[in-house]
Amino acid sequence: MAIFSVYVVNKAGGLIYQLDSYAPRAEAEKTFSYPLDLLLKLHDERVLVAFGQRDGIRVGHAVLAINGMDVNGKYTADGKEVLEYLGNPANYPVSIRFGRPRLTSNEKLMLASMFHSLFAIGSQLSPEQGSSGIEMLETDTFKLHCYQTLTGIKFVVLADPRQAGIDSLLRKIYEIYSDFALKNPFYSLEMPIRTCRGKATVGWCSGTWTLFTQPSWTLGPSWCGCFVGGRRQLCWLHKSLQPPRRLCSSCSAWQWC
Repeated sequence: MAIFSVYVVNKAGGLIYQLDSYAPRAEAEKTFSYPLDLLLKLHDERVLVAFGQRDGIRVGHAVLAINGMDVNGKYTADGKEVLEYLGNPANYPVSIRFGRPRLTSNEKLMLASMFHSLFAIGSQLSPEQGSSGIEMLETDTFKLHCYQTLTGIKFVVLADPRQAGIDSLLRKIYEIYSDFALKNPFYSLEMPIRTCRGKATVGWCSGTWTLFTQPSWTLGPSWCGCFVGGRRQLCWLHKSLQPPRRLCSSCSAWQWC
């Protein structure tokens, strides 16, 4: 069981944040001798199998790695063109890993916009007024779960069909979005969120779902002594400043660390 992807979509259908939390298993990896008995072609800046299904390799699969080195589009990690490299007899024998092509950034933007449209269509098709729209789509390989806030922000999670606790995960992501984005004085509403370094993952920690990230601004204990409603307020640590400083989310006062 796994969480595959997380999408945050604004009320206009724009993609605010996207996270791939699960690396799919490689479909097939095989060592070939020259000449290559598969027909490869370039399509949408990817090298795909056009003919020659065998040993788990299917038409439409993309070249993911050559000799253990990842392939980015039509180039290897060291900048060589895949088709040119595989056309040279001196590079054989060669080990090639094939699998489903990975989504590009533009494709993720397009999918977020398409789901926003489907969500609106689902609401209009409802025979009752005030429909909540699409909350779950189920297939034999994954389930799509969606939670829409009162302001129209959609939190979408793609998970294994057997995965439990998705409702609590969606609300936890909403809580993190509220704390890390909406309380950040430098964040523009509904604009894309990018982590500046490191990677983000979704995991189960201390009995609850957690989104682990490493942004340039991180939450820390308040150093300015602000209390609202009996609670100490969140404080933002700006690590790129020298020396690092904190900005209170309530009174907007700078504090030295």
